[in-house]
Amino acid sequence: MSGRTVGARERGQDRNAEAGPLNERIARALQEEIRTGLHPVGSTLPTETALCARFAASRFTIREALRKLVEKGLVERRQGAGSTVIATTAQPGFAQVFDDLADMFEYARDTHLDVASLGMIQIDPEVAGFVQAPAGSSWLRAEGVRWTAERDAMICFVSVYVHARFAPLLTDLREVGGAVYGLVEARSGELIAEALQEISAQPMPPAVARALKRPRGAPAMRFVRRYYDVSGGIMLASVNWHPGEQCRYTTRIRRGEWRA
Repeated sequence: MSGRTVGARERGQDRNAEAGPLNERIARALQEEIRTGLHPVGSTLPTETALCARFAASRFTIREALRKLVEKGLVERRQGAGSTVIATTAQPGFAQVFDDLADMFEYARDTHLDVASLGMIQIDPEVAGFVQAPAGSSWLRAEGVRWTAERDAMICFVSVYVHARFAPLLTDLREVGGAVYGLVEARSGELIAEALQEISAQPMPPAVARALKRPRGAPAMRFVRRYYDVSGGIMLASVNWHPGEQCRYTTRIRRGEWRA
């Protein structure tokens, strides 16, 4: 069944079915196929590549659609095993599972950062704390809103702090708008050996709320990420503010070897 056929069927059933971002429409189409038995329990959904081609969508959009199915308890996703159907009716209490660092990196690659401000700053003590650099030291700061690839939905507000030695390599960041860490790697030849992430629930600062068109103090999830080189030195750090109602994060812990 083609994406066009699915769209026509949805329009025939409900004139409002096409409303909303593309990832939501794709999720609805796949959910309907699961409900009607096209993808029975225990079967595997088509690959991300196949779904990208079918719906003429980016990999990030497909992953967002699959994430919605995971949240509804319809699908389980595991690295190397695809997306397995585990139920035919939606259930509460499920969320996205991230298996490795590559999934987090793909998130940035398949989205677009609209850079609103870019320039060298001297970081204050608060920023110095999570950047792990001396207060008053000079860093390149880029701030803006990250959008889906189709630019049909805002994802989060981003502040990125890049070590000064990389600043000359990022003068065109406003035009590029991709993953900042990827540009740093590609243009400097230095590889990111490790990334550490901290997550906390906090009210949105006024500037973030304005950028994301949310009420001041709206609930948000703050993701602080630090990227280190092979010697353990910090290359860049980012602060990502996600609207609370759009953000869920799950870590799967598997049983290892037991010790007596």
